[in-house]
Amino acid sequence: MICFFRKSAKFLALFLVISFVLTGCGSGIPAPYSSSVISTELAGRGFLAELKAEPFASDLCIVTEDVPVPGLDLSTSIESVLLVDVNNASVLASIDATRQIKPASTTKLMTALLAIENCSMDEKVVLGEEINGLPYDAQVLPAKVGDVMTMDQALHFMLMFSANDIANAIAAHVGGSVAAFCDMMNERARELGATNTHFSNPHGLDADDHYTTSYDLYLILSECVKYEKFIEIVSTPEYSTVYYNSSGQEVNKTVRSTDLFIRTDKDQSPPAGITVIGGKTGTTGGAGHCLIILCKDSYGRPYISCVMGTLDSDTLYSHQKILMNQILNGGS
Repeated sequence: MICFFRKSAKFLALFLVISFVLTGCGSGIPAPYSSSVISTELAGRGFLAELKAEPFASDLCIVTEDVPVPGLDLSTSIESVLLVDVNNASVLASIDATRQIKPASTTKLMTALLAIENCSMDEKVVLGEEINGLPYDAQVLPAKVGDVMTMDQALHFMLMFSANDIANAIAAHVGGSVAAFCDMMNERARELGATNTHFSNPHGLDADDHYTTSYDLYLILSECVKYEKFIEIVSTPEYSTVYYNSSGQEVNKTVRSTDLFIRTDKDQSPPAGITVIGGKTGTTGGAGHCLIILCKDSYGRPYISCVMGTLDSDTLYSHQKILMNQILNGGS
């Protein structure tokens, strides 16, 4: 079943973009995002402290120059860094945030956004030939042609486990074909103001005409976190479910988040005073190791933190922690 784009969502997005262009930071347009979403999710993960922040604002900030961070080692081949105080629409850290880079699986933020905007979560997604033909070393569920799952299940597999075959399946379901879906991705990027981005696939595997910037990813994630379903998925450490193969037989599947800040079995805890809500990882040979996240301080104030293009996972998470310490230090 092909999902049709909701006209009302397009008009709202266009209105937000026009307001952004005219006013820059502080447009004052309220976003349909409630702090109760994160409060509920954190309570479910054992966080009982009351969140005191105002609802997530749609005021988007413009990056005009680099803002260096003490302790961030640029010799480690970081491609790009961005840290934004969401409520104040201010930049706390920025290194080459508007330079075009390969996005790896952070691409899946846009794939998820379009699926959430255009589909109900109980829609049946029937997997076709689009799931085949990926590189042998690509991350896959793996799924088979004819498998049937709900959109909710597909989004969990794609966002949590970063399954590239499922990203293609979602694209074909929403757009009618992967190519048509990529056109939708690029149109939506323009509507959000992500004008230095071009998508040629829905999963993020390296391609010459597939690129973004840290700033554009910030714009895209800012839109994603308006939706409860997105927050629910990216904040989940482990997910078990049952879908069906082409013969109607049950397929049991358990996946874990690729975000080590979310995983409870990995020693990548954020600094005391910072809670990671979730986001999206990405790793390819061309892009390096990437991670963009929504996090909160002890007062519930939200921040978006993006590190792109480190040489290894340890460096990625250590630099994210440096940015989190920047939050704790008041951005100084």
